[in-house]
Amino acid sequence: MNQKTILSYGEVLWDLLPNKAILGGAPFNFAYRMHALAHRSRVVSRLGIDDYGLRARDQIAKLGMPMEGLQSDIQFPTGTVQVNFDKNLTPDYYIVPDVAYDQIEPTLQLEELANEIDAICFGTLAQRTTRSQETLYWLINQLRPETLKIYDINLRKNCFNKLTVEKSLQYANVLKLSDEETRSVAEWFDLDPEDLLTMGKSLVQQWNLKCCLITLGARGALAFGENYDVIYQPGFEIKMSEPVGAGDAFTAGFIHRYLHGDHLRDCCKTGCGLGALVATQTGATEPVTPHTLGAFLESSPITQLDIRFSHLIHP
Repeated sequence: MNQKTILSYGEVLWDLLPNKAILGGAPFNFAYRMHALAHRSRVVSRLGIDDYGLRARDQIAKLGMPMEGLQSDIQFPTGTVQVNFDKNLTPDYYIVPDVAYDQIEPTLQLEELANEIDAICFGTLAQRTTRSQETLYWLINQLRPETLKIYDINLRKNCFNKLTVEKSLQYANVLKLSDEETRSVAEWFDLDPEDLLTMGKSLVQQWNLKCCLITLGARGALAFGENYDVIYQPGFEIKMSEPVGAGDAFTAGFIHRYLHGDHLRDCCKTGCGLGALVATQTGATEPVTPHTLGAFLESSPITQLDIRFSHLIHP
């Protein structure tokens, strides 16, 4: 497959897990997975000049990723998130406010880079401050019209509002959200949170999207295309370690195939497969090679089924 140039905008931060600190943040996780899938992948973010910032730069360099999208901040610290898990391994996040990625600025380097980008992925968290939000919209307006704009809604407690989501949807071609996030979206746009099939179709039509993706955790994912296509991909049976970064990996796997014009069904299968593999690991940036992913997709049975959508499975 041909390389694509991917830009991921937003938070690079440290997930402070119960037993260790792991570099993460949804935009970084996505960027890393696209890099591992052999794309030219860059993350645009801002780090402090503190120890966490220095460690982040060192780790990003060791992963072989380009550094030119990373800004430095002498006033604000590098972002951190306190992550805890309940008995079902569902993560709970406390996202520290007033950090470096809240202060991302326009630069000449970003303006020059914009003309090379095949796809940009952005979320909601990095829009919680005016500065980083305005920089995002400025950057999107520099992109070529054909650049794919992926909005991974990624709602985090006390870090989003309806106005930000609406503005983001006006820019987006692809929307990705989890089944948990559908409840907020349903309330805002007068949709039935129990009817995901109607919701997905409605979101595509209302916001003129190319595609809407709804992840269902271990039970797989739904994809809705602009031509009224609806795809359900069941999940894979795995031994889960933790789910941090699995959703970002799904997005990367899906977009990896989508950018090459593959069918929604193949995009969804690859996304679910990569997400499942990441969920078997600890932390969001442990390596998964294309070979490992390919072997997993060839050999792993589909066993995690959401009965609500089983009628959408085709032989």
